[in-house]
Amino acid sequence: MKTIKNEKSNIVALNTFNNKIFYTSTDVETRELGKDFACILKPTDIVFLNGDLGAGKTTFIQGVMSKFGIKGFVRSASFMLVSEFESETCNLYHLDLYRLDENNTFDLGIDEYLFGNGISLIEWSDRIIHYNIKKRWEINIDYTENGRKIKIKRYL
Repeated sequence: MKTIKNEKSNIVALNTFNNKIFYTSTDVETRELGKDFACILKPTDIVFLNGDLGAGKTTFIQGVMSKFGIKGFVRSASFMLVSEFESETCNLYHLDLYRLDENNTFDLGIDEYLFGNGISLIEWSDRIIHYNIKKRWEINIDYTENGRKIKIKRYL
């Protein structure tokens, strides 16, 4: 009986985020939304994050990481391309492809991050469009007058 309850809870949680728009007015609220979103993530999930420079992609990821117990400072991976984190339940990979173009990503060897057993959080995911990843979460973050508009959609 407990398993059924958990499955129902998971379905409710998925529906809470799938094809929804959220508004946050502060970095703290954006991190909290990331933390809430992290509750539905599981190993092998891929999350694309899109938005202008400084829109809040890394801030959202900081919330996700905190839910998985990552204590260290999570910063933009722009200069390292990939940051790896270990939690008690799975590995998390933060990829920031800002400094690359679509042609550069072929030779990176990021397949193990994308198709491994961890959770991949990818900023500037348009750089890997050639991978044609159909099963993913996509998060688009835009500025508004009062903060951020965050659209979350699941693709199967």
